[in-house]
Amino acid sequence: MGRKDVDRERLHVARDEAPASAGVQLLEHTFVVVTQAFCPASHNLVGAGPTAFDGYPGIAIWVDDGKTQGLVELSPIHGDRSKVGPEFAAGTRLRLECPVCRAELAFLAECSCQPGATLRKLYLNERRDEAHVVGLCDIWGCTRSRVIDGSEILSEWLAGNIRTSE
Repeated sequence: MGRKDVDRERLHVARDEAPASAGVQLLEHTFVVVTQAFCPASHNLVGAGPTAFDGYPGIAIWVDDGKTQGLVELSPIHGDRSKVGPEFAAGTRLRLECPVCRAELAFLAECSCQPGATLRKLYLNERRDEAHVVGLCDIWGCTRSRVIDGSEILSEWLAGNIRTSE
């Protein structure tokens, strides 16, 4: 994937570079790449599977809809919707787990894509700092998953993009 393939309408790049411990790297002032993402038990899911996206290791998530399950690898490049793994019908609700320990990803907020949808957390540092997370929607095909830092979560909530109940 080249720079021309990035979804620029949804791409948000902060002016200040994130600290290295945040697990996000700003490249060429146009790319945001998730370089580490941890489950609730601190397993790094970046590179936990065999797939690379434009040379960057994917984010591995174990998914299960009650009938089909398997490893899905997501592109770590913000704005790139590429993924590898089993396919599900659009709108299918999935259980999202760590592929190493099978812990379910923790609740972050409700997603507004459809009733009952939730954003699940991947932590951007091993300490599992709540200020730096990736929110993944548990609905197959939802494009509202996002990288959130502590200053953005309130903005997302105020804009109505997420709701905070479970």
